[in-house]
Amino acid sequence: MNIEKEIPYVKISYNPVMDFFKKFFIGDFKANNLIIISPIITGLVNTRFSIERLKNRIENDKIFTYIITREPKEDYHKQAIDILKNSDFVEIRYNNSLHAKLYICALDEPIFAILGSGNLTRTSIEKNIEIGMLIFPQDKGKQILHELYYWG
Repeated sequence: MNIEKEIPYVKISYNPVMDFFKKFFIGDFKANNLIIISPIITGLVNTRFSIERLKNRIENDKIFTYIITREPKEDYHKQAIDILKNSDFVEIRYNNSLHAKLYICALDEPIFAILGSGNLTRTSIEKNIEIGMLIFPQDKGKQILHELYYWG
């Protein structure tokens, strides 16, 4: 079964975090909302899309960004959060029970979301075997995006 032919609003991703960043940075749209839900966040140093670059894009485009993560205990997590919280457009909430990973990009309505296994870490991008679903606002995908958006 080719899921993309059967369900045109879903695409399977084997590198969900990288696919999110590619669509966010290279996509032909300007988002005004971003939701990032990841228990662990690192600086993504020496990767194509670092947390510093993400913060700069958020500030340059004035993208309201809502981040849910666990309370940082490790230095790498604290450093990434310190970078992000220095933006007036980023709001960070902590939930130590968090295990979900969800990334949503929106204008007035959600443009796309990725729901999957990948934390916002370099290891997730470069080493781990991950899987995720990109969801687009066609057909039933629009309803799914709204559910995820309001959950986030």
